[in-house]
Amino acid sequence: MPDQDPTPDYERLTIDALAAAAAAETDEQRHMLLDQAAIYAALGEKTRGYALTGR
Repeated sequence: MPDQDPTPDYERLTIDALAAAAAAETDEQRHMLLDQAAIYAALGEKTRGYALTGR
């Protein structure tokens, strides 16, 4: 079996970042975590082939 890294679970990462944002103590932390959640969500969509193609 080839030694490959599995695809990250972007859905789980998104949920975790959103949960952390909900518990954030400062607006700065909350914004950073929401930005990270958005990135994970976009990567998850891209991984599943749902990314916008710009057409």
